[in-house]
Amino acid sequence: MRVPILIDGNNLLHHARRASDASTPLMGQSMLCDTLGHWARRFRQDVHIVFDGPEPDAQRARQIGHPALRVTFSGAGVPADTVIQTMLESDPAARRLIVVSSDRAVVRAARRRRATPAGVEEFWARVQRDLSRPLRSAAREPAEKRAGLTPGATQQWLEEFGFER
Repeated sequence: MRVPILIDGNNLLHHARRASDASTPLMGQSMLCDTLGHWARRFRQDVHIVFDGPEPDAQRARQIGHPALRVTFSGAGVPADTVIQTMLESDPAARRLIVVSSDRAVVRAARRRRATPAGVEEFWARVQRDLSRPLRSAAREPAEKRAGLTPGATQQWLEEFGFER
């Protein structure tokens, strides 16, 4: 069963920037959403990320977005924390949510609605750890399943089963 994950976007973005090494480019909203989108798709997660600020223009919104994520902007002068708290208050099944934030008010609101709060540090570590693992399906399948048998192996099996002599 999918557990919806609601993320305080700027909160996670600041942590991801601090956690990345100096050799990687500066993490921005686009890179963060791309990473989270790959993780959400690969691990079949339902992710909704809320960023501070007004909705960007359509071209920038496409760059930031990812098909496996829902991205929301809080609006001019409205903090994402307020939007997340409103979402928690209006969700009749808030207890099924995981709320990713290190903001105390958001964590309190999550607990009040019996959602599961998760700190950005442990959540980002989980995403990075999960994405660093090799794909399970690719590791278990023999190469022949993807590439097919060689002509010699095909002929050998045809002879083995009596279809060719």
